[in-house]
Amino acid sequence: MIDKTVIDSADSFDSNLQICYEILLYLSSRLARLQPGAVMEFISGDLEVGEKVASWCEMRGFTLLESGLASDGRLRFLIQK
Repeated sequence: MIDKTVIDSADSFDSNLQICYEILLYLSSRLARLQPGAVMEFISGDLEVGEKVASWCEMRGFTLLESGLASDGRLRFLIQK
């Protein structure tokens, strides 16, 4: 589990949908609104999303700061623009 007190996020997106092109496009648009260096929290109910988010961050030039389980058992990612 990630300690939320360590890194504050400037934005948060919560989805129980399976990761697909539309979700990643929406994440891109949310991150585009943030200042460089700002952090976005992404919580997903899709438990098979870990590698997809990591690869997507690498392709888009974002930094995946942390990934792990949220308190409700879903996956939580901290992505830095």
